[in-house]
Amino acid sequence: MRYIVCDDCGGYYKLEEDESLEDFDECQCGGNLRYAASFRDIVKDRDAPTILCIHCGAENKETDTNCVNCGEKLRKINRRISDYQVKRPMKTQISILDRISFTGLIAGLVFLLIATIIAVFGVVGSVISTGGMDLFRSLGGYLIIMVFAIIGSGFIASYISGTKDYIDGLLNGAMVGLTLSILGALLVTIITMTMDVLGGLIAGIVTLVVYGLIYGTLTGIGGLVAPWLRKNMEDY
Repeated sequence: MRYIVCDDCGGYYKLEEDESLEDFDECQCGGNLRYAASFRDIVKDRDAPTILCIHCGAENKETDTNCVNCGEKLRKINRRISDYQVKRPMKTQISILDRISFTGLIAGLVFLLIATIIAVFGVVGSVISTGGMDLFRSLGGYLIIMVFAIIGSGFIASYISGTKDYIDGLLNGAMVGLTLSILGALLVTIITMTMDVLGGLIAGIVTLVVYGLIYGTLTGIGGLVAPWLRKNMEDY
């Protein structure tokens, strides 16, 4: 969970998913703003303000949840920077390309390619060693490995992008599957068109749709796992 805090007045504000320190000019008091990883980091280096218990009148620290005297729940002080009407610059429209990490996309594709090569060699080696008697088990193992590899490639692309937003995570993950589907459709189209132009176009479209649904869905699932993992690993 990320916060920004004013060094002068001590006001603080919890950042939303699409916000960063650069979105704020300064605090209304004119003080300098900085990042704080958690609420504890805001108050650990200063004396926490006191609040009065409305039930018994005893003084408590702002970080207390219950009164130290009577034990009743305390009413929290709302001292956020947003209460001081912080000036925010206008946010520009972000395009889809700006939300995609091409480094993550390439990493996901490379991982999937390596995993595919390893799985194929594993199947071939298993078939050769058993003389073809264990073919169905080998193919079953290959499919299981490939499903996890496809999901893993989407996870890698999304995780490298650094996003904590589920939409961006889905977008980065699914792009791996869609890119692979486009490449596969082009390859099928080129090979098939050497025999039949119309048949090649139809085969390419069918390949694109089928691959897009299968690979896009699986890599999209992996892309959703990455922001979920990031959110659950945050230091509160």
